[in-house]
Amino acid sequence: MTDNTGGPCRLARPDEIHIVREIQQAAARKFLDTPYPEAAGDPIDDAETLAAAQDNWWLWVAVDADDRPVGAAHLTVLGEGLHIRELDVHPDHAGARRGAAILNVVERFFAGRGIAAISLTTFIDVPWNAPYYERLGFSIVAPEEMDEPLRHIWLSEAANFPDEKRVAMRKPLGSGGMR
Repeated sequence: MTDNTGGPCRLARPDEIHIVREIQQAAARKFLDTPYPEAAGDPIDDAETLAAAQDNWWLWVAVDADDRPVGAAHLTVLGEGLHIRELDVHPDHAGARRGAAILNVVERFFAGRGIAAISLTTFIDVPWNAPYYERLGFSIVAPEEMDEPLRHIWLSEAANFPDEKRVAMRKPLGSGGMR
């Protein structure tokens, strides 16, 4: 599928799992220059987890002109919605709206399939985290408004970082705003 914001996107292929892992590793290094340098050392998804995601249509990539992945979104089902476990763009391709393109394609693909919303957890004060997702139509979910599955993820992440710096965000599926 082609997206008009950041180039073509599609489901990842099984032979691209190692590339997705490389993208995750490279993107994680960006955290070295934030208030959360320890996030750069968080483990990336293992190949088996990504292969299972790919089998279930939960691993999407943005590709360059040579059809090589340069960004990736790893999704999972959470409650009645989708949850973005990881959204990464290789730093060499940052700023080209690749992340927005992936999210646009995912939203279009899953619209009308019984998925109510897309959620994620992120840092509130890192420019390519919460501020970026707000520009794409996501809203911060107050802790008391989180359903149990989302609260569980948020609390497990807040255990490693100050809880006021980690937020959960949600976007109703099909609501627009990802342009």
